[in-house]
Amino acid sequence: MEKPDFNQWGRLALRAGEALLRCVFSSATLIALAAVAVCCLIFTVNYLNNVVYILDGDSATVTVTAERDYLKILANEEIALAPHDLVDYTPAGEGNFSQIAISHPFEITLTVDGGTETFLSMEGDTVQEMLDQNGVELRSADKITHPRATVLMPGDDITIVRVDSRRVEEEVVIPYETDEEHTSLITYGTTRTLQAGSNGLKKLTWEEVLEDGQVVDRYVVREDILSYPTTAQVLVGDGSAISNFDFSDQYPLDENGNPVSYIKVLRNQKATGYHRSGNAWGAGYWTTKGQYGETYCQEGTVAVVRLDEMPYGSKLYIKTPDNEFIYGYAVVNDTGEFAYNGVTVDLFYESYAESVLNGARFVDIYILETP
Repeated sequence: MEKPDFNQWGRLALRAGEALLRCVFSSATLIALAAVAVCCLIFTVNYLNNVVYILDGDSATVTVTAERDYLKILANEEIALAPHDLVDYTPAGEGNFSQIAISHPFEITLTVDGGTETFLSMEGDTVQEMLDQNGVELRSADKITHPRATVLMPGDDITIVRVDSRRVEEEVVIPYETDEEHTSLITYGTTRTLQAGSNGLKKLTWEEVLEDGQVVDRYVVREDILSYPTTAQVLVGDGSAISNFDFSDQYPLDENGNPVSYIKVLRNQKATGYHRSGNAWGAGYWTTKGQYGETYCQEGTVAVVRLDEMPYGSKLYIKTPDNEFIYGYAVVNDTGEFAYNGVTVDLFYESYAESVLNGARFVDIYILETP
């Protein structure tokens, strides 16, 4: 729109007034009235001329107008506003200077709770302000690609991952273990189950960490044993010696499995088996104290009848002549009233079932050493 030329109109008004005054007033009066008219004109021109600074994004415009309505000023300057534009108008003060600042929104995307939405933000807005404006709650455990204080930029793509946790319980089978004992008590190449195994059961309490509903980590926070497993005990017949003792450094064996050196050998002696539960002590356990530790009854300790020939603490080696049964190195630590049935030695076993399997065997007893 073409702006009116107030200066031109002012000059025309002065000329008309001057002509009229010359017809009516004296020259002095005319001069006084002319001065008043000039003052009024200057005031009118200054009042009507409003200098406006228009800041539109990165561009700036200066215009002079008598208009006071910022929408009309923008229309006169052919500046169109978009639906979501923000206008900050500072009216003219004493200096007749005013300012119109236009802010244009820009798009950012937000992915959260399984969906992606586009939001409008203004220059200077932060991530937290954007979340607040759109009613999006960010919990303390949640993950976000941009810190909350980040100033948004056009095209920002913000993603929030919801982090949750839960506890779940699970019952888990505890597999039983198998304790194999290698022995010559049973036929070579065979096995014998002394005790069947059974599985146990435990309850595990897991803490699971979920991101957007998917488990990303889990760890056990509690374990409760509901039932303990029972270990299977199996004998494996492979010709191994039964005794826990090994005196081979002192009394090695020859190629036939017989001791190289010994005091005497008692051949074809009747041997039975026995068992005592717990840490049972033999009558003469004290004789080996300090040498083998406190030697309670175990596989390798035996009871004999003839203590005069094999006193407590005597070292023996016991086996059948054909080596199909090898009790092995032994220590005398007990005696008993079993001579009436012709038994020479009673062999200790870790389980009652093994002692029963021993039955009555005829063995050679090598007396290696006596106290």
